[in-house]
Amino acid sequence: MPRLIFTCIVLVTLFCLLCAPALLVARRLEARGDVAALRALPRVWMTQVVVASVLIFAADTLGWTNPAGYMVGIVLGTGVAGAALFGGWRVVRRWLRR
Repeated sequence: MPRLIFTCIVLVTLFCLLCAPALLVARRLEARGDVAALRALPRVWMTQVVVASVLIFAADTLGWTNPAGYMVGIVLGTGVAGAALFGGWRVVRRWLRR
């Protein structure tokens, strides 16, 4: 039972590390007047989860050592890259509408 609880805590932490950067970008865009930024987040999060999962399975298939290290690295990298792409996309879209 303690192992299951630990696994659940790790999964929730990884999910928060993956989704938090995009949420922070969306909240900042919302504060600047882009009220539709939060509505696009579920698609962004779903894409981030799929990309991170594919990269983790690919790294595991390639036989990389230190699975915890590359899992955290892939999750953080995907979260930050997804947030940067999301923020850039929303800013460009807003700029083109003017």
